Amino acid sequence: MTDLELYNITLSMFDKEITTAELESETPTKEVRFCLKYHAIAIAKAMREFDWSFLTVKLDIDYTDDVPGFNFTYGYPLPSGLFKIVNTYTKYVYEVKGGRIYTDQEEADVYGIMVAIPESFVPMDFYELIAYALAYQIAPILSSEETISSFILQKYTWALSGLISAECHNNSREPDINV
Repeated sequence: MTDLELYNITLSMFDKEITTAELESETPTKEVRFCLKYHAIAIAKAMREFDWSFLTVKLDIDYTDDVPGFNFTYGYPLPSGLFKIVNTYTKYVYEVKGGRIYTDQEEADVYGIMVAIPESFVPMDFYELIAYALAYQIAPILSSEETISSFILQKYTWALSGLISAECHNNSREPDINV
C-alpha cells in the first residue's frame, strides 16, 4: 500500500482526501504534515499489538560476534532494524540487553519483527489498522468533535480484533500475487 493510499484511508475518517501533488508539495497542508509526522508512531502501535506471523522473520544473527554475559554462555548481537523479538516458545531461556540476546543455546534461532514492513504477504487490513492508529493520533488536531476519536477507536479495535482472529486461525497472510 502506498503512503498516499494509507493517508487517504486515514483522512477519510475526517471526510478529507489528498492527492499525490499535495503529498509531494513543499508547502504541505496540515493534514499531510500530521500524517507524515505521526506515520511512524502509527506503524509502531500496530506492530506492537501482536506477534504478527506475517511480519515475523528468522533473524540474521552474527554468531561469530559472541560476547557472553549476564550469567549466559552466549551473547549474540541483534540485527539493526529490529523492532522486537517474537516469543517463539523455544525451550531455551534468553534475555535481551544492550542490543544483544543472551542465552545458553549455541547459535540460537531467534525470530523477530523488523521495522521495515515486508512488501508481500501483509494483509490489507493490517494497513487499515495502521490508518486507524494514525487517524486516532491526529484526531484531536484535525477535529474538535470528541465523538470522532471514539468512532476511530472503535474502528481500530474492530480491525485489531479481526486481525488477531485471523492470526489465531492461521489465515492472516495475503497471497503474494507477484510470484
